Amino acid sequence: MSPASRRLAASGETAHQVPAADEMIAEALLTATTDTLHNPHPDRPGPLPDARPLPTPDQESWALAKEPNRLPREVWSAPDRAADRPFQERPEPLSGDALVTAALRRGLPVDEAVTTSIRAAGSLDTSQWRSLCHSLMAHPETRRAGVAGAALVAQRVGLRELAWDLLRQLGPDDAARLAPAEYLRAGIAMASPDVARTAATWVRHGAVTDAAVLLDLAKLLFIADEHASAAEALDAARHGAGLTERVQASIEHLAPWIEKALRPAAPARVPTGHVSFAVLDYKAPDENVSSSNIGDTVQTIASLGHLLRHQGLRLHGDDAVAGPVRHLAGRVRPEHVVAGPGADVELTLVQRDMSRLDAVPENTWMLAFGWYMHSQFDLRFDFPFHENLQPLFVSFHINKHAILTPTAIDYLRAHGPIGCRDWTTVHLLLNAGVPAFFSGCLTTTIDTVFPAGFAPAPAGAPRVYVDTPVPEHDAGADTVTHLYPAVRHHPFARNVHDAVDLLDSYRERYSRVVTSRLHAFLPAWSIGADVDFRPRNDADIRFAGLLDADEGDRRAMQDRIRDAVAPAMAKILAGASRDEVYATWAATVAPEVERALLVHAAPVAAPSGTCDVDGIVAGVRATRTVLEAVEPRVGTGSVLNVAVALDGNLRSQMEVVVAGVVRHTDRPVRVIALTRDHTAADHERLAALFPEVTFEWYACDGIDYGAVLGMLRHITVATMDRLLLPELLPHLDRVLYHDLDALCVDDVAVLYDTDLGGAPLAARPSISYNYRHGVGNVIRSTRLLKHDPAAARDLVRAMMKRHRYGYQGFNAGILLLNLDVMRADGFTAEFVPYAERYGLNDQDVLNAYAGSRYRVLDARWNAWPTQELVDEPGLIHWAGPVKPWHDDRYILLKEHWAAAESWLSARRV
Repeated sequence: MSPASRRLAASGETAHQVPAADEMIAEALLTATTDTLHNPHPDRPGPLPDARPLPTPDQESWALAKEPNRLPREVWSAPDRAADRPFQERPEPLSGDALVTAALRRGLPVDEAVTTSIRAAGSLDTSQWRSLCHSLMAHPETRRAGVAGAALVAQRVGLRELAWDLLRQLGPDDAARLAPAEYLRAGIAMASPDVARTAATWVRHGAVTDAAVLLDLAKLLFIADEHASAAEALDAARHGAGLTERVQASIEHLAPWIEKALRPAAPARVPTGHVSFAVLDYKAPDENVSSSNIGDTVQTIASLGHLLRHQGLRLHGDDAVAGPVRHLAGRVRPEHVVAGPGADVELTLVQRDMSRLDAVPENTWMLAFGWYMHSQFDLRFDFPFHENLQPLFVSFHINKHAILTPTAIDYLRAHGPIGCRDWTTVHLLLNAGVPAFFSGCLTTTIDTVFPAGFAPAPAGAPRVYVDTPVPEHDAGADTVTHLYPAVRHHPFARNVHDAVDLLDSYRERYSRVVTSRLHAFLPAWSIGADVDFRPRNDADIRFAGLLDADEGDRRAMQDRIRDAVAPAMAKILAGASRDEVYATWAATVAPEVERALLVHAAPVAAPSGTCDVDGIVAGVRATRTVLEAVEPRVGTGSVLNVAVALDGNLRSQMEVVVAGVVRHTDRPVRVIALTRDHTAADHERLAALFPEVTFEWYACDGIDYGAVLGMLRHITVATMDRLLLPELLPHLDRVLYHDLDALCVDDVAVLYDTDLGGAPLAARPSISYNYRHGVGNVIRSTRLLKHDPAAARDLVRAMMKRHRYGYQGFNAGILLLNLDVMRADGFTAEFVPYAERYGLNDQDVLNAYAGSRYRVLDARWNAWPTQELVDEPGLIHWAGPVKPWHDDRYILLKEHWAAAESWLSARRV
């Protein structure tokens, strides 16, 4: 019996599930090669210099070209979807210690107790779990438990490279027993050629018996295109141990998708002279992705209006699709009708997020719109679309970098220009070299199929609150949600019917609609309802150009979308060739593309605030105190200039850091210390402890950088002071900035002598999903600016102008700074105000400055023991909240810190 099955049999708990999508954000798969110095031309952000030429726009080519887009490993976070869920008070979760103890008490062996407990933990205290697992790894008798547990923690926080490195140490037999689904998931993400075959063997030989785990294997094998093996795993799940109603329901959800993949249906025959047109729906094999939002169907209804307004259409196809579309056709407003000879249109239902399995006739046209962010099982974006689809992109939104692989960018270029729902998407695509323009939201045009002759809500009708709290003074109001599970299971016709009835109710039943949802606000406004929009976050990047639109702007948006789509749609209905349709589209929207380019290229006003940068620098310079080395090293090479920033909390840590530098090099060392809460006694203590070191002290007490919204909880404001280094050190051309939670264990001169090649700094790219992608870091920062949407918009546009597409964020714990370049760039004066204006912490400020043009450091000079397997490090960095001086937990490589402390103790004697 598998560990999960034993746990269920013993306790009656629900079978464990693979962590939810928002807990396992897919990791970076941006595989485009870059030279060491990322962007030598920051003033020319344009397309990547090494971008591949556009392939011939032959639809068949996309079927092959999609392959690299199938397993994205980089996702930058979308706006927090937790806000879409109602508040629920939850009890305080059990600690990891309590979970493991309970599992052991039930009789599970240590390794199964650890893995079962990590799965059972709803929220994860990663520092606690890592310490436990690393401690177990240190002892041969419990090493397997530690490796398995550490792998699960790594996967839960998105470190899939680390997860795979650890899981491979288990071997297939132990992986099947302890972490079968996690092993398969990590192997697929890392493109292991054998992992699917291994999982299929487990299923075939009964090595995995738990129904929930077998279901997880079926999902993962399905997304890896191992459809026959997925079917075997799903059948085994039906007869597996611990089968619950929930697991059974998930099995029934997935089964038709596997059947669809194993036995694909032939496309319907489109009679000669008929036009094939796709109608978008939102079902998907991943239940978390299959839409439960009726607002998606609202978008489809709005899109169909641009087809149905053309006169004389004869609609054909499966009645489950054609029926509701004919109903909409009967609702078209006369004033929106476009005259024409008519056409026969064959309608095909296409699933936006899994079109590859649809039976799509050749040369099928579609309007592509909405929010493209939905990864199946956190492993695969089904984009580009099915090779038989010919999309016109309008009202398109994207905010996940993983979907924009080189293949996807080529696809968008070949089918552009791209009409974007918001300005954020415009700037992102223009930055990637894709022609784009601001179209606005398609739902503003839904009035096409909502007749004007309606009976408005009677006097005294109640208000309705749509996915937003009802105030106490309006207790008699109604409430509505656009997000409910039935949408996921209802057929297309039912969802269309419900969406139409819902929108009609907004104008006929209620005196006012109050909502936080864009796709309630705009369609309700379009059809004449009285609506009050109350977004949860005014700075939400999805609303750029929409939230600040007034009545006139929205009317212009309606006209812009209708005027853009109508000529190309007329060509489609007339049977024009693909090239002719796209040429018409490009010519029609050319003025809007030119406008977008002008907006994109327009300068962004330099941020300003209350912080007097010149005055701060002058004040700190005035405190400069230099204590020359009493026993200087002579004739051993040039001086190593090392900078640290600290307050009074880290006095002893500074001593250890200096010890790490001094004891591993024979070069002269100068330490530049930016301090708060220090006195002359501190200066003298360090000088006595390190007579071979010259110290420069700068007092930074009292400096206020404004509201640094992005300051991490385990960091103090003292780290911000390093932003002053270029101006504080006019006598130096370079300096190594060294965090105080890091330690040199090799000669740092190798790092210090790195050829910067004109780059402003050298750093190591981040591997954590939170900080890996540069644009993702920018988007994350905008979420903190709820009070200032203009600042959020400016930050996005400034970064899209400054840095080329696809740049990676870097960790700023260890930096080799080219002070000459930074001074020439005016770094301190220009970028210190970013802290107050945009709420950026010091690492984010440095990334905003150098993001696409830094030199990459070798990993050994900023090695992260909690995020990777560290081998022969030159400089260890305990990034995160757990530090090597913490005595209450086991910490990897802490022995190096202890050795430095012992060396210091000997010096003190």
